[in-house]
This record gives sequence, C-alpha cells and structure tokens, in this order.
Amino acid sequence: MTMSRIAALIAAAVTVAACSITGGTLGGRETCWPDEEQRVPSLMKGTLQVGGANPILVTPEGEVLPLRLPRFDLATEGSTIALSDPAGGGVVAANGDLVTLFGGLGADGAMYVCGVEERGR
Repeated sequence: MTMSRIAALIAAAVTVAACSITGGTLGGRETCWPDEEQRVPSLMKGTLQVGGANPILVTPEGEVLPLRLPRFDLATEGSTIALSDPAGGGVVAANGDLVTLFGGLGADGAMYVCGVEERGR
C-alpha cells in the first residue's frame, strides 16, 4: 500500500471518527489498543482474509489494509479459518466474509481491530 493511499485512508477515518468523537463518544464502542499507540478510531468495510501469516482487509476500492488481531483467536468454521472471540462469543467472522470492523488506524498503516461490527458472506 502506498503512503498516499494510507494517508487517504487515515484522512477518511479521521473524518468519520470526528463525527463520533465530537459527542464525547464512539457510538458505545471502546478503544482496545494500548494508550501509547496513537490511533484514529475507525470503521472499515471490506473482505476479511485470515489464515495466512498476515491477516488483511481488502476494501471495496481494492486497498489492502494490514490487520492486528490480538483480541481474537483463530478457529475453524467448517473448513474455513475464522476469527473467534476468546471471551466466549464464538466465531465472529470467517475468511472471505464481507465485514465492517471497528478499531484504530495508525501511522503504521495497520488497523488494530477491537470488534466485528457487521458480518456478511
């Protein structure tokens, strides 16, 4: 991903996040990344690709966003690799699903994922 595209993603996320933050809330969501990591709260939609060494989200525009998933475990759903909620929520998304993720976009170009907001197939 080029730096200009990363900058564009972050700029878009700032715009969306600013709408949520102005009311002093993130729409009931809580950040989950370490305080020392400066990240912009964001919602991103795309196709989830997990199971390889580097999980990614491919946006509808074809951009590839690296994902950081420390809050999730890998599991299987049938024969597909999936994300599982270790707090007992079961499978929340599977490889190839169209998802909307909430998390924090950082200057490193990656999204630290706090939760799966929507899941489609």
